[in-house]
Amino acid sequence: MENFAEDVARLCIEKYNFLKKTGKPNAREWTVLSGIVLKNADCSLSVVALATGTKCLGNSELSKGSQEEKGSRLSDSHAEVLSRRAFIRYLYDQIDLTLNDSGSAIFSRNDKNKIELNSNISFHFFSSQTPCGDCSIFPKLETNGPSPCKIRRVNKDANGHGIVESYYKDVHRTGAKCVKGEEAQDPHLPGADYHIVGPLRTKPGRGDPTSSLSCSDKIAKWLLLGLQGSLLSLLIPPIKLESITIGGNSPFSLDAMERGLYKRFNNKLVRVNIFQAKTVFVHKKGQQRSDPCPISIIWCAVRNRFCIQCIRDSSCRQKARDNKKEKRQ
Repeated sequence: MENFAEDVARLCIEKYNFLKKTGKPNAREWTVLSGIVLKNADCSLSVVALATGTKCLGNSELSKGSQEEKGSRLSDSHAEVLSRRAFIRYLYDQIDLTLNDSGSAIFSRNDKNKIELNSNISFHFFSSQTPCGDCSIFPKLETNGPSPCKIRRVNKDANGHGIVESYYKDVHRTGAKCVKGEEAQDPHLPGADYHIVGPLRTKPGRGDPTSSLSCSDKIAKWLLLGLQGSLLSLLIPPIKLESITIGGNSPFSLDAMERGLYKRFNNKLVRVNIFQAKTVFVHKKGQQRSDPCPISIIWCAVRNRFCIQCIRDSSCRQKARDNKKEKRQ
């Protein structure tokens, strides 16, 4: 399966490299790449959805504008979420092909004229880094000294009150915040006591809190209910992921991934293969790339293929306006 994970990572990165430069990071910027790969009955692999993104709008940004504009802004532009949006667009196209008897790659109609998923195919998720939220909280490895200790976990006593077990060492941290109003909250103490694990989290905004759950929480939901969403669930069976691959040279913990995606919910129905590939995404965060790219790219394998660049940063929009003015002058 190690070679399979490498193939998934390589295909997604090759597809990204094939796309035009528009929307990609400059020399100082970084981004996250996510994609969904189809494994066909003949074991061949193909990328069907791909996206980049790092931004999430705060609550105040979502409430700006006229009454007609409310609800028209995309709140969550993290790559994992956008790739799932692209995948839903792909599903709509495949449903249309099925209903018109035009030969869908993944669907067919049974004797009762209902749409069903073809046998011996599967879908596999890729992300160039660990999803934000619970999956990103795990002990930091030390080059010298003893192995890292466990981190804080919230348990409950017989009366339902929270009991916090304290340990030491430091942990990788996430910008996602524990959902407000919940009893369990991060203590923000030094070292391993900065975070707790288990609670649902919301993504950080630009100094403005958001209402978007972390990617760890959203992927956990997809693993249980499927990628298709509530509307398409009326037309097609649940579309489940069979594996998740994280890109190379990125902080990674299999225990944290399993905990964040299903073990913390005591979910015995979900079993997904989780890997880390060695293949590295060139535009990942690093010393030379310290600024998050404000633009997202979305691609999907539909008949009328398209890419969407979503500018999320107001300063980036202003620069675009200034450049247009200079060209006119």
